[in-house]
Amino acid sequence: MVWLSLIGLVTLGEVGGGDPTPGQAEVQIAAQSLDEPVRVDDVDVRARRGAARVPPETELDGAEIDALGAWDVGEVLQRLNETLGGGGASMVIINGKRVANPGVFSGFPPDALVRAEVLPPGAAALYGGAPGQRVINLVLQRRFSSHDLRIVGGRPTQGGTSSLSGDLRRSAIAGENTQQWGARLSRDTSLRAEERDRDIEWVGGEGPGPDAVTLRPRVDLAAANLNLTRSFGAWSGVFSLNGQTRKSHSVAPFGADVVEIGLRSERLGAALGFNGQMVGWSVQTNLNAQASRAREDGISDRRSESQSIGLALTADRTLMDLFAGPMVANIAANLSENRSVVDQNRARTVIDFNAREARASLTATLSKANGETWSGRVLGDLLATVGGGARASSAGGGDEVSGAVAWTPRKGLLLNATWSASTDGVPEAQRFEPVYYGPPVVVFDFMSGEAVEVLPLRGGNPDLQSPKSKNLSLTAAVGPLTSWSLSANLGYQRLESSNGIGSLPNLTAEVEAAFPDRFQRDGDGRLLSVDYRPLNLRSTLTEGLTTSLNFNLPRPPGGARSEATILRVALSHSFRLRSTVALLAGQPDLDRLKGDGGGISRRDARILVDARRGRWGVNASARWQGGFRTRSSSGQDAPRDLITEPFTAVDMKFSFQMTSSTGRTSPGEGGSQRRRSGGLQLALEIENLLDARPGAHMGDGSPAPGYGRDVQDPIGRTVRLSLQRRF
Repeated sequence: MVWLSLIGLVTLGEVGGGDPTPGQAEVQIAAQSLDEPVRVDDVDVRARRGAARVPPETELDGAEIDALGAWDVGEVLQRLNETLGGGGASMVIINGKRVANPGVFSGFPPDALVRAEVLPPGAAALYGGAPGQRVINLVLQRRFSSHDLRIVGGRPTQGGTSSLSGDLRRSAIAGENTQQWGARLSRDTSLRAEERDRDIEWVGGEGPGPDAVTLRPRVDLAAANLNLTRSFGAWSGVFSLNGQTRKSHSVAPFGADVVEIGLRSERLGAALGFNGQMVGWSVQTNLNAQASRAREDGISDRRSESQSIGLALTADRTLMDLFAGPMVANIAANLSENRSVVDQNRARTVIDFNAREARASLTATLSKANGETWSGRVLGDLLATVGGGARASSAGGGDEVSGAVAWTPRKGLLLNATWSASTDGVPEAQRFEPVYYGPPVVVFDFMSGEAVEVLPLRGGNPDLQSPKSKNLSLTAAVGPLTSWSLSANLGYQRLESSNGIGSLPNLTAEVEAAFPDRFQRDGDGRLLSVDYRPLNLRSTLTEGLTTSLNFNLPRPPGGARSEATILRVALSHSFRLRSTVALLAGQPDLDRLKGDGGGISRRDARILVDARRGRWGVNASARWQGGFRTRSSSGQDAPRDLITEPFTAVDMKFSFQMTSSTGRTSPGEGGSQRRRSGGLQLALEIENLLDARPGAHMGDGSPAPGYGRDVQDPIGRTVRLSLQRRF
């Protein structure tokens, strides 16, 4: 077949003009890029390689992906999620299809992607995702091969600590077969208290003083990963292996003394998955296993080991064709087993945990925009989804019901509504992560009215109960419109939960009274440590509005498109209408927007800018958070209240490609151009460009203890230089 295609191409080249025969037309289509529509004998061929089941809402081509300035596909996804806003992880599909383990592609270089598509919210139902979940379709190159090396060094402009890391990876794509392996080494040196100007009072006795304390620990990390995918006829398999070892050392205050804390952890994980067709179903299955161990020396000598194994299965198929379109069924099942052993203070604790989960949903196309039916002409596109699920675990059972409607009354306007009610399971990490003391943090103690540096207790909480929640989301999206691809979104979200898993709010008297075992004080009442492990809150209710605006600088069509200036801007804003929390049963709701039970900002905003021209690239982000009050006693403002001031942080990254790409088309890549050369790439990143620090004052206007320049954030502005080369 390959020789016949070559002969046909040569024949067509010799013939030149004239109408092609049907066989010649087939060869012409095969020779063209499948990423671009072609027209043959008055027939429009619209199919694109890797196209999803629905047209994308937003699409990034190769040049726009490169303009994100990312090291790998994982950073591309992170940038897209930041642009989309709304929180929650997006569902990722590869080449228009669900795969057993899409995470294996996150380590590939960005130029291994032909394009990235953001699908409309209703698409999640077609792929078995949660109602309203965003779906990102990553389309890979047909053929790709690279070796990449990156070295990154960073240091705050105030000095005192530094970081150095090196990454090496190998990536290859040959059709459905891919491989990627990588290794990483990094070291962060410690930051000592004597290297910063702090106004925290030291309460010490004999022995080492505050200068021996480290504000940031020394951390050494080594990690490696291996990912393989292989095609077996109608099926494909995926295998991944990853491991990591991490060591940290810190010196922390504990009462009148200081204590050295050493923490060492090792983790090894593996996964094996398959996806393909079986009796009309598109099936994905993934078996994963993980083992970890940790050792802590210092305040407490603790040893812990954990092993887990899980099996996930998802499947979907078209059940029938309705008058407007197909009805799609999705099913999913998960099984997991976990065992943890903790040795502490000559006592051993063994925890066994298992969980089982099953979900199913039906998605029906109720109306399709076309001129053939009355409903299509009047209603446009209308998609509805209903679903449910059940869970059983060692911690108890749960269930879920959900529904969603996606309506496109006319092109460029999308209305989406989702509702769900569920009893969720507790994530294994939140339950079984080894308990340890983290780096010291400075908190404002409302009981004493002073700022205190404490040791936070981190890790999992085996006593967590299953949370229950109800979620309503309404969104309206307009665009893309005009040559600027202008799009706007408006959303309303309401989340009500009981036994919701959260973290400890601000350390007010009410919070300490509700969770007294979370606070450790000495004989004089001075705060020594706070337990920040996750906990169940009796009930929470949040309501808010989100808005976003995205636009791109228009680029000329044709060959000049790849050389044109790229400019993408994304703005987002959130406004909290209500945020209440009840800490324990029988207690009244606390209005967090007014400052009760730990204050929270009512508004925050963000802007992202990605630009590139030729060899130069700029990536910038700015985030703003409004000020808020935390009341010392609920119900009224008081002079002892803590008022957190508005905060703005700006990050910038400048990149330069030493050698321009050739722009040549490599055979078998579907007509896509090489977007990178083997030349050296330099990047200068400035985090917190304006060196902004969190600020606060008391209700009577006096400065708040613990909010000096180097207290809440002793790092401030950080400069990083990275050198990246392909060889």
